[in-house]
Amino acid sequence: MSIWKELYDIFDKERSRWQQSSASKQAIAFELKANLGFLADALSSGLSQSAIASGLECSIFEAKLKEGAALTALNRRKVTLTFIGEFSEFAKYVGKENDALVENAYSKIKSLQKLVAAEPNKSHDLRIKSLFRFLVFLVAHLEEQPLSRTSAKKAEG
Repeated sequence: MSIWKELYDIFDKERSRWQQSSASKQAIAFELKANLGFLADALSSGLSQSAIASGLECSIFEAKLKEGAALTALNRRKVTLTFIGEFSEFAKYVGKENDALVENAYSKIKSLQKLVAAEPNKSHDLRIKSLFRFLVFLVAHLEEQPLSRTSAKKAEG
């Protein structure tokens, strides 16, 4: 076998690995954005807590975990003080990497789903709103769009 063939095989294998990794990143980011969009619509339309909890998706995340996908590859940047701006509620995430943030998001989703199923008559409004804020933060971080009150006001107007 020639050296060129061996080099091409190495390149081809790495390209396939990169494409698969890229597809995993996009799938998880899509699922997170879809959950965020769903939550926004559900909150504005007054959907019931049980409908909100059951409408949140985790299937792509769970599949990628079984495959052993690296969650840190979604965005290599750590959360910084500059990124969170004036939103001090996210200060506890400064220095955290994506794997921890993404796992936290899905942990919050699973916890909400279990709590709503176990106690359907109890109000879980604060948890739902907290999850919404966290998903806004996480999606902004994945898209490298720093949080600012001015951009939040523009989005409202």
